[in-house]
Amino acid sequence: AQPSTPFPPGGPRLGDTAPGGPPPSVPDYELLDRIGIGAYGDVWLARGTLGTYRAIKIVSRRSFEHDQPFEREFKGIQRFEPISLTHESQVKILHVGRNEDAGYFYYVMELADNAGSEKEKWGGWEKEKSLSIPLPIFSSAGYVPHTLKHEVQTRGRVPVEECVRIGLALTTALAHLHEHGLIHRD
Repeated sequence: AQPSTPFPPGGPRLGDTAPGGPPPSVPDYELLDRIGIGAYGDVWLARGTLGTYRAIKIVSRRSFEHDQPFEREFKGIQRFEPISLTHESQVKILHVGRNEDAGYFYYVMELADNAGSEKEKWGGWEKEKSLSIPLPIFSSAGYVPHTLKHEVQTRGRVPVEECVRIGLALTTALAHLHEHGLIHRD
């Protein structure tokens, strides 16, 4: 049975650190800025040792009342990692790891496009849309994930044709998960 809330009594806890606090430690990555907060963890903008930018989600054990849902989430992301690489409508999970001493697991994902423009602008440099290559200068303050929420906030209503296209992409992605015995819990 799914718990009614992933939060411990007293409300949500934001990963292992409060906003403005030091970021968690992830081997081979520098966590630059918290770019998202979700029910099960925080998403960070990170730079790898080769200079590539990724998103890393940190899921803290402290966000759960009991061990079982935390372990269920970890096992689910382990199962999802290879499946994520096989469907165009799912975020690609590139690595999954765990920090037992600090009480969290993490996963490295491809970074969402920057909502800024068709060409990305980073510290005066412009690069074509490809965040899998090193960028010469990067200001995390200038990065805004290109999400549906951002589209609605900046454009208002999304045209029906786009809603249908997005809805179909989501349904095919969910069908793909179900075919592999996984359930999206949001």
